[in-house]
Amino acid sequence: MTTLILHGIGGRARIHWEGWLADELTKIGHHVIMPTLPDAEQPDRKTWLRSVSQLVKDVAPADLIIVGHSLGVVTALDFIEQTPIKALVSVSGFASDYGAQINDYFLKERTINFGKIKQNLGKAFVIYGDDDPYVPQATLKSLADDLKIMPEIIPNGGHLNTDAGFTAFPKLLLIIQKEI
Repeated sequence: MTTLILHGIGGRARIHWEGWLADELTKIGHHVIMPTLPDAEQPDRKTWLRSVSQLVKDVAPADLIIVGHSLGVVTALDFIEQTPIKALVSVSGFASDYGAQINDYFLKERTINFGKIKQNLGKAFVIYGDDDPYVPQATLKSLADDLKIMPEIIPNGGHLNTDAGFTAFPKLLLIIQKEI
């Protein structure tokens, strides 16, 4: 099994819980790909998609799990529109422009085709905090609605990042181990 872990805007490899998750998945036999995507402070949507496509070009799609955090989920969805994968785990992820200046240019570039996503996606999981300070609850829930799944909502989870205390994320590891 290969797990691709994608950070969000302003992120980098091994930030927040991502490094912990990579280490835990490696212990149980997963091959983990965890890039620092280019220009993370002001990312280009096409560049991030090209980077991801290049990183997983030799991975069998049926063996690929993508775990995305925040804006990294948009890139995961862009990739899934083109390529079938085993599973997606969205952590504080979204798919639509919610008016935040930090990433609205990225989100306005194109709309995600959820018809294609559903055809190409084996399983999906959406996890977010009930008090995310960056992304509105309606926007977080909208992704779960678009994927036609029930989200996992973490009480007092914030943006599920280091600022909210998430340097490890056992619940996320359990989902990957038990559900995928």
